[in-house]
Amino acid sequence: MHLERIRFDSVVDNEQYASCSNSNVAVTPEVIPILSPGGTREWIPCCSDELKPVVGMKFMSVEEGISFYKAYSKAAGFVMRKSTATKRKALDVIAFQYCLCNKAGFKEKEIVKVGGMPNVKKGEGNEDKVPIPRRRLVTRVGCKARMVMKYKNEGFYVVTEFREPHVHALYTPGCLKFQKAGRKMNILHKKMIIDNSKVNIGPVKTFRLMKELVGSYDNVGASKQDFKNFHRDLKAYIEGSDAQMFVNNFQNKKLLWSAFFFDYEVDEDEQLCKAFWADPICRKNYALFGDMVSFDTTFQTNRYNMIFGPFTGVDHHKKCVTFGAALIAHEDIVSFEWVFRTFLKAMGGNEPACLITDEDPAMKITIPKVFQTAEHRFCMWHIMKKMPEKVGRQITQDTLFLNKICKCVWSEEIEPTEFEEKWGKVLDEFKLQDHEWLKQLYEKRQMWIPAYFRDSFLCGIMRTTSRSESENNFYTKFTNPHLTLVEFYMRFESALDAQRHTQGQFDNDSKHKHPECKTSFALEKHASKIYTVSVFYDFQEELEIGCFHCGLEEYKKENGFEIFTIREGCRIRKFDVSFNPANLDSKCMCKMFERLGIPCRHMVWVWKAKMIEYIPDAYVLNRWTSLATKTPIFDLEGNILEACVNFVDCKRMLNELWSEIHTCVSLAQGNEEDLTDLVKNLKGLRLNLEAKKSSNNHENNGSPSKATDTELLIGATLPTEIVVKPPKISKNKGTGVHVPGTGSDKRLKGDKEKAIEQSQKKKRLCRGCGELGYHDIRNCPHKVKENCKL
Repeated sequence: MHLERIRFDSVVDNEQYASCSNSNVAVTPEVIPILSPGGTREWIPCCSDELKPVVGMKFMSVEEGISFYKAYSKAAGFVMRKSTATKRKALDVIAFQYCLCNKAGFKEKEIVKVGGMPNVKKGEGNEDKVPIPRRRLVTRVGCKARMVMKYKNEGFYVVTEFREPHVHALYTPGCLKFQKAGRKMNILHKKMIIDNSKVNIGPVKTFRLMKELVGSYDNVGASKQDFKNFHRDLKAYIEGSDAQMFVNNFQNKKLLWSAFFFDYEVDEDEQLCKAFWADPICRKNYALFGDMVSFDTTFQTNRYNMIFGPFTGVDHHKKCVTFGAALIAHEDIVSFEWVFRTFLKAMGGNEPACLITDEDPAMKITIPKVFQTAEHRFCMWHIMKKMPEKVGRQITQDTLFLNKICKCVWSEEIEPTEFEEKWGKVLDEFKLQDHEWLKQLYEKRQMWIPAYFRDSFLCGIMRTTSRSESENNFYTKFTNPHLTLVEFYMRFESALDAQRHTQGQFDNDSKHKHPECKTSFALEKHASKIYTVSVFYDFQEELEIGCFHCGLEEYKKENGFEIFTIREGCRIRKFDVSFNPANLDSKCMCKMFERLGIPCRHMVWVWKAKMIEYIPDAYVLNRWTSLATKTPIFDLEGNILEACVNFVDCKRMLNELWSEIHTCVSLAQGNEEDLTDLVKNLKGLRLNLEAKKSSNNHENNGSPSKATDTELLIGATLPTEIVVKPPKISKNKGTGVHVPGTGSDKRLKGDKEKAIEQSQKKKRLCRGCGELGYHDIRNCPHKVKENCKL
């Protein structure tokens, strides 16, 4: 075809280039517009002849030819795409490969199907769906530019056709970065998205963080939508194989880590319904600190509404420590019994002294069947949290009522009879004798009031409100109700890492640092050497009050024991301490040592008076000392319960690598020559690694794919066979998610939650009464009153 060259003087085209250009990018490539015989304007890019394909050019493979044309398109200012590839079946090779401009062809007209539209506008009551066509910008304009390669029997490809002109204006470098070919989600982008998701940072915030790391949005190399699409594709990739990948991940850990414990069950439809796991560190922590265990099932952590129940205790720094975790589809007796029996199996059959749960009736029935010696208590935090909602906001805002009810409920020094007397007085004073919820609480008072289990050893460790509250806040920071099981476990591991990092930091402080003593007493100095820092501060407070605010009220001897009656400051209550000088046996009626495992102020006063310079061995619990975790623990099979050496070494090497890279970047920053050398060396390393990886893939008759990168990042491979199917969406207490067939779309909400949601709504003008409020003319309160009068 004959083409006539003309001068490029189009004002419109110049303005188009200017709007896309950027002072920080390369100069706009030179373009020569031409007119075809039919009068259609076409553009021929002007670039180096070395980059242009020519008819007869040879390539050893299709990929080599595609890469060449892609490099040419980038220099010329357009985006290439692969099109038709004809295969020669006899030789199992591609016979023809077409490489086109991305603006080739025309957009096909969509046939709108009312019943099959995924994007619909829902009417009142979810009926009468109206299709809304998705609005997309058209890029295809019928461009004819292309390159065609044909396979020759000699084993190479030759260019048989090359059409250079385009029927559209070409991209400038400033515009090219917004095209799909100018963007690419590399392994760094994907890793950052997945790593950030482990701490509840979504793809949009990750995109902004990446911009701050690389300096500008132009340097990110991908768009915000690309980040969101990868996050979406990750869920789609896991879809259907979620439960199997979840189970396979644990089974692989069990193979590599003999002390890792995992068990699961499926229902009659082969869907996952129960799972429990505990790594060796969890099991070791239970052996050391498993005297008190809390089992909380109030978390929403996954898209299936499976109940997540972590087993939690308190370590030697008075911080929460995880012993294991379970996922169950239903909150029923069968599920809880399986979880508790599996937990005991994982822990070698050793029962805790006390198990603390919420008021779930199924657990109340199950626990006595499974645990023979453990005492069952209700969590006070969950109960007291309901007080404003159950009793009423008005009365709970009364500080006098709150002070009296809290002194009655939380006091650990009163006897059961004294509690009952105080409880009755509070209810009488505020006219709450007939309150149904308070009546129910009183009937089960032995399950949650501290006065009824003062004699239980270490019963006060997990009684405080901050314990359950901090546990809830901890897991909420890492999870959300929209996660797949694979995503959930990645975040659970991240939460465990954070918990153990904190424990390691406190271990270091207790080992290499010593808290400052406030007195010159030898007792305090001895305590600073044996206790962890957190526990020492508690003992220091007891010692300070005991030495400076307590005094002797009465002294007597009985049956070889010395009885000291100690009075604390201006308090009316007195405490008797019995002391045996033969073996330093001490016992105080406040029972703080029995409750918390720490000597009380009254015992400290007696020891100081008797010139004892160290805490007697009987009153130093190993669980509170800085050497608590140094004891080696073995399971029943003889496996030592420690972190897997291979996992630790890999993590250490990876952390060391990132540290070296960031250090090099920091040292080279500000010096152009150093930065150039660093980029050159890193590129060389990258090319060597890519060549090595490509060689390995070639030997395995495969090529790296997006799926390979994804599997590497999430630590789980896509299973070839699905044995365990994803669970159904469970309908449990408090889930609030619509499940077809249940007849309910929402969970019941308390008055407090309703008030919070109401306060967050925006007020609007009612056309009925003319006032600003949270109603309209349909439910206007004035209209309701008028209707009532009628």
